[in-house]
Amino acid sequence: MKKEKVFEITHHSILETAKELFLTSGYKNTSTRDIAKAVNITQPALYYHFSNKEVLFIEINKQIGSQLKQEIEQIQYASDSLENQLINCTNALLNVYHRDIFSFIHQSAAEMEQENKQKLFYILNDYYLKPLQAIFETSQTPLNTKVSSKKAAQFYLMSLSLLFSTVHQLSTEKERSEQIAELMDMVLHGVIA
Repeated sequence: MKKEKVFEITHHSILETAKELFLTSGYKNTSTRDIAKAVNITQPALYYHFSNKEVLFIEINKQIGSQLKQEIEQIQYASDSLENQLINCTNALLNVYHRDIFSFIHQSAAEMEQENKQKLFYILNDYYLKPLQAIFETSQTPLNTKVSSKKAAQFYLMSLSLLFSTVHQLSTEKERSEQIAELMDMVLHGVIA
């Protein structure tokens, strides 16, 4: 096999393995040693592909964010109610993340150098918040005049932490759908009658 092909296969394997480990165990609890061992390479070989754990984590978040941004944009252009669009966005996020994305990125950033923190927050803003903000901006349902589309997107994303704590423990798709619908109702209509 050609050297370039081996490099490409190893690079892809590192990304996929690291993504699964980070999503399952978290940034703090995943070491480059763990990733190298799972890929069946040495740590120096891993560092040949990615200079450090932070760079690898940022690359994984770019990939995940890019995929989810495309899904959110497709949801935005589908003619559907705001509530259904948010339910579809929630399902897209739940299909990737095993934990609350907002907390996941913020907790991971706490461990990073300032420059990499900024890159991570750029990803959060451009790949998640801006596409969600666009959903609120283009919706036929008007927002409360005191709430900007940016604040609505932030509130929606932060509200998902309630869901992430329980949804992966639910046994049926019906229970998951009901819980998501209940949360979207609270996000859009509040908690008082």
